[in-house]
Amino acid sequence: LPNPLCVSSEIDALAEQLGVRVELPRVIAMTQAVFPGDAVRIEIDDDPEVPEDRHLAIVVRSTVASVDQLVATQWRWHEQLFGCCPAPLTSVFRLATESAT
Repeated sequence: LPNPLCVSSEIDALAEQLGVRVELPRVIAMTQAVFPGDAVRIEIDDDPEVPEDRHLAIVVRSTVASVDQLVATQWRWHEQLFGCCPAPLTSVFRLATESAT
């Protein structure tokens, strides 16, 4: 089983404000399943041009070996996101990947 991710009080408060506090643990678990063994963290993504346009960035330090495999894995994450939360809430979450190599 994936390690539980510690969510800061700031992230938890924003998840509550954005209406996804219940969905956040499911999104984390799904992310850990789609990117098994990769480090995952959550950050607040503020749009610098649009005040109050805030999102939760799910940041994965990916060990995926090829670009094709990474793109396929990112697509799988986006498809599975709809199983974690209602469609109107999916836009709260953003996936960001970093290379672990």
